[in-house]
Amino acid sequence: MSDLGILELALRLWPQARDRGVVDQPDDLDRLLDAIGRPGAPGYEGGLRNTFACFTPDEVADFALPTGERPDSDASARFIAHVLVTRTLLTVGLSVDERVTAAMTEAHLLSWLTVGDSQYHQTPLALATAAWLPVLDPLSNSDRPLAVDWSAECVTSWGWWDPDEQLVSHYDVRERVLDWIGYVAHDRSRRLGVSRWTIVEPLLRLERDSRARLALSQLSEGDDVGERAPAMAMLERNRIAEQLRSYLDGGASHAMRV
Repeated sequence: MSDLGILELALRLWPQARDRGVVDQPDDLDRLLDAIGRPGAPGYEGGLRNTFACFTPDEVADFALPTGERPDSDASARFIAHVLVTRTLLTVGLSVDERVTAAMTEAHLLSWLTVGDSQYHQTPLALATAAWLPVLDPLSNSDRPLAVDWSAECVTSWGWWDPDEQLVSHYDVRERVLDWIGYVAHDRSRRLGVSRWTIVEPLLRLERDSRARLALSQLSEGDDVGERAPAMAMLERNRIAEQLRSYLDGGASHAMRV
């Protein structure tokens, strides 16, 4: 896989990581880790040094998710790519690596910790993808504050953050994710450009929570009418749909817990 780009490599490794919790070639994970804190990473120009660079600064960032959606801007693509790399690393157990926990924290900083007129400064597709990170965070039940660098240049100059709210815990982020999913699950207009299956898959791993169960029920009755995608993406959506059907039939609760 040495000829693959960072994002391509993360997406290639993801099924192994997701289904088995390991990858065939652990050295591939070092390639992902080497991409942290480089020019082109989201927030890099704002002083962040713990996000993954999947594109060079002068490259147009564009790609399709396995479920078929495409980010609608360069900035959104860079952020989502960072999340996808972080997700892969968390899934194989690298939450013990401070680089990976810092990458997760800065993903939260750029998404769930921001406030403003639109509440969060990311697109619904970016937030749906970022929902994976608290799911995979082994400390998601903890009230331990996130180790955010509130002195970073972007934090002090962009105006995206509430200066009075600087003790946000791992648990707080998970709660925000569940609240957001509940907000978008019953109103398709609040998640335009996002396949419901992109939301369903991480949500299945939170099914112990009553809000997650309600959202899963609402999403099971929804549709993706008008959101056409290539056949490969439709196969990926069907893979998730089968998981949801199994869950609704009562057979997945033990298999989907982490």
